[in-house]
Amino acid sequence: MLIGHYFVLLPLRILFFNSSFTMRYITNCVLIAFFICCQFVVAQRGMGALSVKDGVVLRCDNAAIPSDGVIELTRTVTAIDRRAFADCVRLRRVVLSGTVTRLGEQAFAGCTALRAVEALSNSVVEIGRGAFAQCAALEKIALPNSVESIGDEAFRGCAVLEKVTLPEGLRQLGAAAFKDCAKMSEVSYEGAGFAVVPQEAFYGCKSLRKMVLPAGVKRIKHSAFALCEALREVQLPEGLESVGDDAFEGCKSLLTVALPDTVVFLGASAFHGCSSLVAAQLPHGLQHLQNDTFMDCVSLRQVVIPDTVEKINMQAFRGCVSLREVQFPLALTELLYGAFNGCKALEEVALPEEVKFMGAYVFAGCESLKRVELPCSVVEVPSRLFYNCTALEEVKLSKYTRSLGVQVFYGCTALKELKLPATVEKIGLGAFEKSGLEELHCKASVPPAVSKSFGYRGKVVVPHREMAAYKEATAWKECVFDD
Repeated sequence: MLIGHYFVLLPLRILFFNSSFTMRYITNCVLIAFFICCQFVVAQRGMGALSVKDGVVLRCDNAAIPSDGVIELTRTVTAIDRRAFADCVRLRRVVLSGTVTRLGEQAFAGCTALRAVEALSNSVVEIGRGAFAQCAALEKIALPNSVESIGDEAFRGCAVLEKVTLPEGLRQLGAAAFKDCAKMSEVSYEGAGFAVVPQEAFYGCKSLRKMVLPAGVKRIKHSAFALCEALREVQLPEGLESVGDDAFEGCKSLLTVALPDTVVFLGASAFHGCSSLVAAQLPHGLQHLQNDTFMDCVSLRQVVIPDTVEKINMQAFRGCVSLREVQFPLALTELLYGAFNGCKALEEVALPEEVKFMGAYVFAGCESLKRVELPCSVVEVPSRLFYNCTALEEVKLSKYTRSLGVQVFYGCTALKELKLPATVEKIGLGAFEKSGLEELHCKASVPPAVSKSFGYRGKVVVPHREMAAYKEATAWKECVFDD
C-alpha cells in the first residue's frame, strides 16, 4: 500500500509517456518502501514474544524471545506490568520506548542474562519494587531525571552493576534498593531531593569506596551502608538529624567520620566493627550513645564525647583495643554494662562528678588502666567493674560507698592497697580474688557482710575498737590483722 500511495501522486502523463523516468521513479519508491518496512520491523523486534493490552506489557514468553536476546518496544507501549518479564532468562538486552512511564513490581526480576537496559527516557516516573531484582548480569542502567520513585529492592542482587547516578527528580528511594550490588563502586547524585536513605539501601555493596550524601538528607535508616567493606570516606550533610542502628556496621575500611552538629540520634551498632576507624567526631547536642555504637573499632585511638551526652549505653566502646584517651562529658550520669570492656590501651579515666550509676564490666579488661577515682554518687560499685585490669594501681572510692560487687577487683594484680570508707556495708563474692592486694583498710564500725569469701586473706587494718568483731566475722576472720 505504501508503493501504491506514491503511484497515486504520480502524474499519468509522466507514467505513460516518459518510460525512463518512470522506471527510475518506481525503483526509488520501492527502495523507500523497503526502508520504511525494515524500520517498522526493527521497531518491533521481539514484540511477538509479548502479550500487550492497552499499551501495557502483561507478559513475555521466554521461549519466544529472539535468539539474540533483544527486545525493542514500540512507542505504543506505556507501561510494564507486574512480573511481565520476570524470570525471562533468555533476555539479554531491552530497549524501552520513549512513552514508557512505569516499570511495575518485579517487572524484570530474575532476568539473569539481562545485561543492559537502554533508551530509558524522561517519560519514566516509577521503578517498582524489585523491578530488576536478581538481574545478576546487569552491567549498566541510566536512570532519567524524570524518575521520582525507586521501589524497595529495585536493584537488589545486581551483582555486577558498577555505577548508578540517582536522578534529579528522585523523591523516594526504597528499602534495600541496591542491596548486595557487590561490584557497585560509585554512586552519584544529580541534585536528588530524597530526605531519607532507607534501611539496607546499599547493604553489602562491598566495592563502594566513597559516599557523598546530598544536602536534603535528614535521616539514614538502619543498616543503610552496612557491610560496605571498601567504603573509606563518607561525607554527611549539614541538616542530617539521625543515623540509624547498624547504619555503617562492618564498614571495615572507613577511616574517619564527622557527624554534623544537627545529628541528635546515633543508633545502636552504628559503627560496630569499623576496624579501620581512627577518629570519630561526635555532634554537640547528642544525649545518648547507644548499645555497641563503636564496638570492635580496633583502630580507634581517641574520642571526645560531647558535654551534652548523659548516658553511654551497653558496650558502646567494647573491644576498642587502641583507645588510649577518652574525654568524658560533664553531663554524663550513667555508664552501662561493658561500656569500655576490653579497651586494652586505656590508661586513665576522669569521670565527672555527675555520674550516678555504673554497670557491670564497664572497665573490665582495660589492661593498661592505672588510676581511677569514682564519683561521690557511685555508692554501689558494680560486679566485675575492674575485672582483669592487670595494671590498676590506685582506686579512690566514693566516701559514701555502700557495697562492692562480685569479683569487682578480680585479677587486678598491680593493686597492692585499697581503702574502704566507713559507709561500706557489703562486699561481694570474690571481690579481691586473684588480685595483688597486700593491705586492705576498712573504716566501717560494723564488719561489712561477705558472702562466703571475698578472695583475700592478707593484712587488714580496721578500727581498733571493732577488731574483735572483725575477727569473728565471715571471711574477715581468715585475714591477718594489724594490731
